[in-house]
Amino acid sequence: MRRSAQVARGPHQKRAIIIGAGVGGLTAAMRLQHAGVQVTLYEKQQGPGGRCGRVEFDGFRFDLGPTILLMPFVLEQTFASVGRKLSDELKLTRCDPHYRVHYRDGSRFTLHSEPNAMAAELERLEPGSAQRYRDFLEHGRKQNDIAFERFITRHFEGLFDFVTPSNVPRIVQVGALQRLWSHVSKFFKDDRLKQALSFQTMYLGISPWEAPAVFSLLPFTEANHGIWFPEGGLHAVPLALERVCREEGVSLNYSRGVRRVLTDSSGRAIGVELEDGTKDLADAVVCNADYAWAVDTLLTGAVREKRKQSVEKRKFTSSGLMLYLGVKGRVEPLLHHNVFFGRDFRTSFDDIFEKLRVPSDVSFYVNAPSRTGNGFAPEGHDALYVLVPVPHTAEGAQKIDWKIEGPRVREQVLTRLAAEGYGDLRERIVSERMITPDDWRTEHFLARGSNFGLAQNFWQIGPFRPRVNDPDVEGLFWCGASIQPGTGVPTVMLSAKFAVDAVLKQLNVPTSEANEAVAQSVRIAAIEAVASAPAGEGRGEGQSTARASP
Repeated sequence: MRRSAQVARGPHQKRAIIIGAGVGGLTAAMRLQHAGVQVTLYEKQQGPGGRCGRVEFDGFRFDLGPTILLMPFVLEQTFASVGRKLSDELKLTRCDPHYRVHYRDGSRFTLHSEPNAMAAELERLEPGSAQRYRDFLEHGRKQNDIAFERFITRHFEGLFDFVTPSNVPRIVQVGALQRLWSHVSKFFKDDRLKQALSFQTMYLGISPWEAPAVFSLLPFTEANHGIWFPEGGLHAVPLALERVCREEGVSLNYSRGVRRVLTDSSGRAIGVELEDGTKDLADAVVCNADYAWAVDTLLTGAVREKRKQSVEKRKFTSSGLMLYLGVKGRVEPLLHHNVFFGRDFRTSFDDIFEKLRVPSDVSFYVNAPSRTGNGFAPEGHDALYVLVPVPHTAEGAQKIDWKIEGPRVREQVLTRLAAEGYGDLRERIVSERMITPDDWRTEHFLARGSNFGLAQNFWQIGPFRPRVNDPDVEGLFWCGASIQPGTGVPTVMLSAKFAVDAVLKQLNVPTSEANEAVAQSVRIAAIEAVASAPAGEGRGEGQSTARASP
């Protein structure tokens, strides 16, 4: 039985305004309202989710952006912080196998969570690699333990908060100064295995040659915590957050965009001006809009110019050409998650991130949600989501004409699927949509059309990444993919927690000892979840049972 947690509001209650109803904005709104702050949220789009939204047409349903959910214990901690159980809000199913990787030489590699099945796949490609994989995961376990306790679940106000005597050796231990590809190469000889265990940086929109070695915790996290699928798709996450926000008493306002953040004569944020000219005042403003877009659009005066120059020097993640395909008949034997690598793995990353051009032979990812859930396609049909990593739309780079390049890439994808034995889909596609980097920029308000925001190389993680409390505008706070700790649904939730902690501190809003204990327990839960199973093992398919408190 669901309940409403609305409470009586006093005449002197503090108010906060949230800009954006993405996962971060909704999480911040939910937690602030529960803490006793009156929250009003404004969202430019017609509904919740941001880049974790939904695409629907002709009876087909797709997630707009993210399709892979990791670290369910972070979601459990998020809902527990407002007195809720994750199992009451979302039904999570574990995906196993994780995904199948297709190589240009015709070989394939399927990643399993079940240790014996995974060992057999490893030995098939590289004899002796099963033990090295266990060593690789054990190293990932140590990285995960250190990273979560020391870095991921901590907010850094500045460099000296990061480079402390106790942290310096940990920075070296987690591999922050090494590169992921060279780290993976220490364990495996076969390039196919190296690719399969490093491409996860696609989640971060960066190259494994640029990503710090600490991100080997991603394949470790997949192996130990699993890849999860919420009933209804990833969009079910913001829908669940929105539902709790309403029950807590948050004022949600859709199709009401913010024009600018208002400041007083001292430069302090005092509210927002909406696109219709309405002004709404508050004690704090939390911005969940894309950071680079918001700097250019919502800030004003000297602060905007200063911050814009800083942002332009930053490295951005890749963009994505999206194909949402409604297909007649089921496309067998696709798994829920499928990866197809182009001919030259290294060159394709160089093309995307350095030369800012579309690779001649693209790599891509195909999501077939009907393998795990229902309601994504009409009866007798299949809904296929295709993500092709492509360059962002940097100023000064050679402009890509997506009216020409989009259909060319689409043709490559369909030709490759046919060559891999999935049939010629051209005559079976009954309805489709395409989103290009230009669309991400103009319709979804992502600077440079960058799906994942700011990159996460060494110089853009920890204290080098924008912090939640604005350095120039008191009373303005940030959360989202480009803010500490980084991109991804769970980490954006942590970003929102950091922002809420900072808001409550500035507003001198007391929090109960019990709530504080729950809010801090995510570090312990992460480590205990890892310690509960040997490397490479995890729970079987079914609803999440990760603990909600240590």
